[in-house]
Amino acid sequence: MLAFYMSLIDNDDDRAKFEILYSEYRKRMVYIAYSVLRNSEDAEDAVHDTFIKIARNMNSIGDPKSNETLSYVLKATKNTAINLSKKNVKRNKHIHFEDVEHIPDEQFLEKLRIQENYGEVVEAIRSLNDTYRDVLFYHFVKGMKIKDIADLLDRNKSTVQQQIIRGKKKLLEILKNDLRD
Repeated sequence: MLAFYMSLIDNDDDRAKFEILYSEYRKRMVYIAYSVLRNSEDAEDAVHDTFIKIARNMNSIGDPKSNETLSYVLKATKNTAINLSKKNVKRNKHIHFEDVEHIPDEQFLEKLRIQENYGEVVEAIRSLNDTYRDVLFYHFVKGMKIKDIADLLDRNKSTVQQQIIRGKKKLLEILKNDLRD
């Protein structure tokens, strides 16, 4: 795979930098993507997409071993994984019609209700500011533990707990307002 990424880069110096990025950060990138997506195949896809983006933008990379570069690479991975997750939520939000004929009516109606409510909750979470959106998304949509969220976002565990509590209050306000409309 490295050869594929290298083919996207014109400059020999940039190729050398990219090779360092690939060997130094790939495992961390997979970990970050997996913590968002909770699926190995999707995590690999997110890392692949991130490497393509990085290869096409090597001019934005300075010292490949600097903390700044590490932060840039991991943030790019996280954002790519979140975007992939959003696509997966939209794709999985709908019932597959080939399955409908095998589902009893009662179960079908329950499935519709659950999916509709889940979609509303996810959209409400997305409408929150970054602080609450990130922790609630990771906790409720991705099922991550508070400790893992704190590690991922580089925050104290107690801070994440407080943000979840406050975020839940804000989320309830949004959902109550949506019911009134």
